[in-house]
Amino acid sequence: MTILTVAIKYLRGRLLASVLTTVSIALGVGLVIASILVSRGIKEGFVAGATDYNLVVGAKGSPTQLVLAVVFRMDIATPNIEYTVYEELKDDPRIDVAVPVMVGDAYQGFRYVATNSAYFAVFPWRRRMYSLSSGRFFRDDPVDSPAYEAVLGAEAAGGTGLRLGDRFYEGEEMADHPLTVVGILRPTHSADDRAIFISLSSFWGMNELAHGMVIKPLTAVLVRPKRLSDITGLHRERNVAAETQAVLPSGVLLTIFNMMAVAQEALNMILVIVGVIVLIYVFGRPPRHGSRHRAGRIRDARGCRRHWWDPGRARRRLSRRRHASREERTG
Repeated sequence: MTILTVAIKYLRGRLLASVLTTVSIALGVGLVIASILVSRGIKEGFVAGATDYNLVVGAKGSPTQLVLAVVFRMDIATPNIEYTVYEELKDDPRIDVAVPVMVGDAYQGFRYVATNSAYFAVFPWRRRMYSLSSGRFFRDDPVDSPAYEAVLGAEAAGGTGLRLGDRFYEGEEMADHPLTVVGILRPTHSADDRAIFISLSSFWGMNELAHGMVIKPLTAVLVRPKRLSDITGLHRERNVAAETQAVLPSGVLLTIFNMMAVAQEALNMILVIVGVIVLIYVFGRPPRHGSRHRAGRIRDARGCRRHWWDPGRARRRLSRRRHASREERTG
């Protein structure tokens, strides 16, 4: 009888414990693999969706919230800044491109993003290019006569089922200003695929509060300086200002990755502890009924007969021989 046969018979005798041990080991290994894959996928998603702009200028508050809301559309938008901030940045000689962004409500879960044509413009430093699968981009219409045109991201078009020429609105309060689909973007593999882009004038016309304001609101301004050496000065100036802050998207991503690394290390430590406990349970657990019963189980697994293997019988035979020897000496 081979060792494998003995092991199989032993496992059959402890079927429930063997199954639980196997499931525990499988879950531990699966959790390790899943955590590594999920962490890698999240990092790749953040890197792929990162903006090409060096600074995000918005209202005072959480830098992480500002970047997540404006760049990744994953959080509630921060308080608004005035449109004059964008005008100041656009006229700054140190700045190459400044793009205003207004993040609003959502239609069927897809966020409204109001901006201008510069958001989709082609620049030599851009990693991500915008192209249309059908239709055209919306026009930069004047404030007093918005066109209410919309360009849909690839996932937004597929999720809502909207096509060119369709008109839509969210809620009865928006029924007076329905949007018309004029273009659908090709996939960019970023948060822009899940956005509905409209012009700033259309957004302000749809929003009752913004419609009555003299100085129009913005959520943030995306900034690309002409020289990288100007980033530090622009960052400091906007952070010193009372109403604005300037955030480095790369710095926010680094903070998020560091937090993920700490969580990953904690999870790995927990999995190691669980693995050690399982190994101790499998290989270090003492027998419940003593060595005699353990020997008996091994004997039974091998199919051996009891008379030559039983340690008790051997001890009794030896005791009888000793007793007989003492009687012969005394007799």
